[in-house]
Amino acid sequence: MTKRKILLLVAFTILMLLCVVLWPSIETVVTGFPEILLGQVALARETKPPSAEAYQSAEFVLKQVAFSEIEQAFYIPLHDDVLFWDPWYAGFPRTELNEGEIRTTQQYLTTGRLFYQNPDGNSYQCVTRTSVQEPRLETCAEGEQYMNQYVAYQWDATQNHTVGVLQFFLMDGQLAEIRVYSSEDGIAYTPYEMSGGWWLDGVANSSPMLEELSSRATLQPIATLWPELTADQANARAAQIIGKRYLLAVQIIQDSPTVGEIFGPLQEIRPAIGKNLSSSWMDSNSVFLTFRVLGTRGEGAVIIEGNECFHLQIVFQGIPIDGGASEVCP
Repeated sequence: MTKRKILLLVAFTILMLLCVVLWPSIETVVTGFPEILLGQVALARETKPPSAEAYQSAEFVLKQVAFSEIEQAFYIPLHDDVLFWDPWYAGFPRTELNEGEIRTTQQYLTTGRLFYQNPDGNSYQCVTRTSVQEPRLETCAEGEQYMNQYVAYQWDATQNHTVGVLQFFLMDGQLAEIRVYSSEDGIAYTPYEMSGGWWLDGVANSSPMLEELSSRATLQPIATLWPELTADQANARAAQIIGKRYLLAVQIIQDSPTVGEIFGPLQEIRPAIGKNLSSSWMDSNSVFLTFRVLGTRGEGAVIIEGNECFHLQIVFQGIPIDGGASEVCP
């Protein structure tokens, strides 16, 4: 073997070793760009929250999303008015809507009574629609009546555990998500948006549609990151990306009396497909992590988020656990 070939072989070997050593760092940078420039690290691309621009929820109820743009739709019965599980809702049951149901639901939501409460809390604007003009907000006397209906329907749905969410996945990775509160007297709904000047609410006449969709909802196994790896391997990989605070979160789940009481003796903890982020900025070093947890009593999902103290939320066998939320300060 010539000296040149030996040098090339040595150089190639060194390059391969560097790739093996640096791969987790390279993967982290590629996955987290550009948010990583602001100190935010994601476990994987599928665990990064959608951007504010991706949400088309207000546009959806304002008839600005064509039916042809809808690629898939689901109804997710949440049972209670939960926070922070969107848009993945790991561990919740769901129903996929067929084409006819999508058309009916879109028509239903776009013909409801949409209104906006002004910052003064006393005056309202309502959405007006004409065949030749874009929807617009105009001062309306009916706004207070709509708000009273909204609050009443929302209260009934919360008490009767009939809160749900409609998700419409659109072309180009966009999403319309509508939180719905179903009662016997009517339905209240709110399009979820991360930005924009119109924070709309809506009310509509009662309909058996949501009850029918809820009755068909099924619980699927919780999707996990890197399913080809064992739980220990997946957790080790996540710890390489997030750091020691990931392993601390796993330990918090293992040590939690609440988790043990709900799940029974734990068999497996691993990262689930859901929001999985670490954020470091100034003196803050917070995490938001979603786990699939398996115990002798069944499967569920656990969210852990916080900085110095950590807040836990639990969904077990498709139902958010009342009193299952707790705070741990290690």
